[in-house]
Amino acid sequence: MHAAETKLQLLGRLTRRVAEHPRKTMLFVLLAVCTCALLAIGGLRFKSDRSDLISPDADFHRRWLEYCERFRETNELLILVESPTLSELVEARQWITGELEARDELFTHTMLQSTLEEWDTNAAPTAVEQLQSLESRYRLAAAVQQGARAGTPLHVFLGSMNQEIRSNSDIDSADIHGPNRGSLELTTRVADSLEKSLQAIDYSYQGVFPEQNERSEVFWDQANQAGQAFTRSPADAAGETVSTNGPFRELISVVPLETGNEGGEKYAPNLEELDRLLAAARQRFEGAYIGVTGIPQLEHEEMQRSQGDMLLSSLASLTGVVLLLIFGFRGFLLPLACCITLACSMVWTLGFTTLAIGHLNILSMAFAAILVGLGIDFGIHLLSSYQHYRQEGWENNDALALASDTVGKGIITAAVTTSVAFLCAGLTDFPGVAELGIIAGGGVLLAGVATFCVFPAAVTLMGRAVDREAFARAEASPRAGLSQLLSAEPVRKLIAGRPLAILLGLSVPLTVISWQAWDWDTTGLTCRVKYDANLLNMQPENLPAVEAQDRLMDEQDGDVLYAVTWYNSREQALEQADRFRTLPTVGRVVEIASNETEQEETRFASAQTLLERAGQLPAPPEHALPHNPAQVGQALEQLLSMLRQSAGVSETQLGLRLDHFLDTYSRQPFEIQIHILEAVEQDLVRALWSQIRLQTAALNQQFSEKQRVGEILTSRYLNDDGDWLLQIYPKENVWNDERLAEFVQDIRQVDADVTGTPIQNFEASRQLKNSYLNAALYAALAIVLIVILDVTSFKTILRTWSISALVIATLYAIRTGAQTPGLAEVTVTQLFVAFVACVVLGSLLMERQQCLTGLLALCPPAIGALLMLGLMAEFNLQFTPANLIALPLVMGIGIDDGVHVIHDFRRSGKRYYMSANTWRALVLTTLTSVIGFGSLALASHRGLAGLGSVVVIGITSCLFASVVIVPALLSLVSRSSGAPFDSDEEPVIYPFRQTALDDPVQEKREVA
Repeated sequence: MHAAETKLQLLGRLTRRVAEHPRKTMLFVLLAVCTCALLAIGGLRFKSDRSDLISPDADFHRRWLEYCERFRETNELLILVESPTLSELVEARQWITGELEARDELFTHTMLQSTLEEWDTNAAPTAVEQLQSLESRYRLAAAVQQGARAGTPLHVFLGSMNQEIRSNSDIDSADIHGPNRGSLELTTRVADSLEKSLQAIDYSYQGVFPEQNERSEVFWDQANQAGQAFTRSPADAAGETVSTNGPFRELISVVPLETGNEGGEKYAPNLEELDRLLAAARQRFEGAYIGVTGIPQLEHEEMQRSQGDMLLSSLASLTGVVLLLIFGFRGFLLPLACCITLACSMVWTLGFTTLAIGHLNILSMAFAAILVGLGIDFGIHLLSSYQHYRQEGWENNDALALASDTVGKGIITAAVTTSVAFLCAGLTDFPGVAELGIIAGGGVLLAGVATFCVFPAAVTLMGRAVDREAFARAEASPRAGLSQLLSAEPVRKLIAGRPLAILLGLSVPLTVISWQAWDWDTTGLTCRVKYDANLLNMQPENLPAVEAQDRLMDEQDGDVLYAVTWYNSREQALEQADRFRTLPTVGRVVEIASNETEQEETRFASAQTLLERAGQLPAPPEHALPHNPAQVGQALEQLLSMLRQSAGVSETQLGLRLDHFLDTYSRQPFEIQIHILEAVEQDLVRALWSQIRLQTAALNQQFSEKQRVGEILTSRYLNDDGDWLLQIYPKENVWNDERLAEFVQDIRQVDADVTGTPIQNFEASRQLKNSYLNAALYAALAIVLIVILDVTSFKTILRTWSISALVIATLYAIRTGAQTPGLAEVTVTQLFVAFVACVVLGSLLMERQQCLTGLLALCPPAIGALLMLGLMAEFNLQFTPANLIALPLVMGIGIDDGVHVIHDFRRSGKRYYMSANTWRALVLTTLTSVIGFGSLALASHRGLAGLGSVVVIGITSCLFASVVIVPALLSLVSRSSGAPFDSDEEPVIYPFRQTALDDPVQEKREVA
């Protein structure tokens, strides 16, 4: 059979022309595809930074950008090292810091948390203690050198020992400072040397405390062990804070350098190299836990994991959709034509994005999922209608033209409505959402264009091979195949035959499900489905960076989230830091204004002077005057008497040791006593010089590190313009939205201009939520206008729209001219709402039946949204920054389904009974979306998995409203016309204009 071209409307004639010239059409299509592909390859960039989603005109973001410009460091990484043994921890941290410093092209400003704490004026003054200890030893060494010239160095040691005992025996020693208070270090050292000297001449000698002999034998040969009484413990010398309740831990901070990669992650090479470095460290130090966290690391791991999840879900969804279409249409080539059409529209959208936006961000990259979910729908509707006409006996070109004429207007209306719904997001102030709306809106329009250009040409070029698939359903058994199941004829008959019973029977369960999302309390009606802005709740549970962050938060060692602010004077910075510290939500404030004082500079200068003098200390004296054994013995007896007068345990033990030595010493010949005293003197002198040299070298290394750290801290906390930076760390976990709000509210009471990652997260999450809600409002208003345009006559449109615009303009002029104080300013949104209300009211007055019918197209998104909220509450699902995109997506799919149902109703000449083609197309389009988004449930990324769950719930709810609720309502509407209902006969599918073409069966008889 052939269709006269004059009997077709515009879309039918256009499709016929395409089908008659398929090669020329495909040539232009391929040319457009190649052009767009080259544009995208050469000019389309990808921005992975979350700050790219925020408007640069927002006040809070301008402050953040100013901070980035002034201090140039915003992305610190924290490396956590934990070990059950202190030695492994020290070795691990030294190896890691050395490797990081060796990669200075990738990393800078490597610092240890212990280094920062060591020089914190509020921390224990370990460096000061060491300096005091070194100064005491240096004075003793200087006195020994003078004693060697005037007498014997041993008398100098005994004199100092006398002073130490007197000082220690003074109970009210408030004026005594330094590390020697109460320790009797020199007295103990002398006692050790005395016992060691006796052992040198008589190996049978045993001290009163034999367990000390082993240490005494290696006393000065192992200088580091001999010097333990004069220095800190190994943990203190290493510089870390020792935990008494768990493993030893260290925190290393490092700043990655930007690689200049504008097309992807800025720090990807740095973080990949860091992963390799830490992997080697874990193999080297198997007993230690080594993890890294920080905003760059969290984003990097999230991006890698989400890309892997998206690849897996894409393969699963592609396989599922292809299999569904093959079984649904009992063939391969026709579904392939739909996929080719979709692929062309995807490439065109990339070209459009390159010209209109120039880049993709982490939100707008979701346009592909949106386009697959919506763009394939248009092809399925056209394919279903085409297959019906082919089975009716129409030739290929005529079937394509009639299919376009039959469902084309519905496809165009759905495409325009859905596109406007997304384009309304471009009116929001959040660039991430606005760009997504513009790209998705343009892509949906291009998918609609491709449906009428690419699909007919592709089907025609496939030739006679398509005929076997087109007639496959007609040749099959009526009960065979998935396509028969998708038609659901018994269900359609039940809905058309008993619409009122269906509506009444479903009203109770629908109300119960919808009410699950709402609570009624003293504040009124509240929604149980909340907005969870906690980004960690969207991450995979086993993400290494999240595990490291959790360890830091559990031990309260640090956090990657902190607020920042700066001041141009040290005094103001100190004053504000003190005010921040008084806030209940602030854990600590990091700054250097309190450290950079004249007293600190003077102390550092005096310390450098002492180290220079100690480093230039001459060699110890080799020879001294002969000793007087009797004189030395009397001095020792006097010291013993002083020890006996003290009641302390240490004094008692030292007294016993000294008494035991004197007993043995007094029984020795004169010559032996002289040798004993010479050995004691040499041992004391050598040990003292060894300790001075070791301690000087250690302090020089510490002061060199202090100078390096000081340069890093100065560059980080004090810029070239003289701005003093404060870092304000929260006391609680501010990844939690409620605690984040409390923290931001508190610190803004001290400084309203405070910025930082917590403020960025706080403001951006709310701006994102408000943008989606505003976009949903704008889209709903625009959809109402488009539906009114679709169902009313040109005369009604001209009258109602012009009168509504005039009324709104008049009211706005009156309101603006009145200038009544106390009245709120009229917003653009309010004017838009008022205009839409006037248009709807006027259209209802002029064409009530048509408008009410058309507005039923809003039922699927409305009912679908209510059911989606109820089911989300039932399954304990919350909205997140990742799944908020479900709102415009579900609205677009819902209005798309509703428009097709309304157009199917308008094609029906009897009491409404949904056609099998429309039912099958709606079910197939929904199943493709369910498979596409349901495959996200395979993702380990909880944000993507949540997105898939919410979208599947939403579009399934929209399908239920489209194929059950709306047909039942339309059946009730058509019942008032008194038209008969024949459930055994399909409604005739034909173009809107009544012609001989309206009845294909009658025309077949005429041709015969």
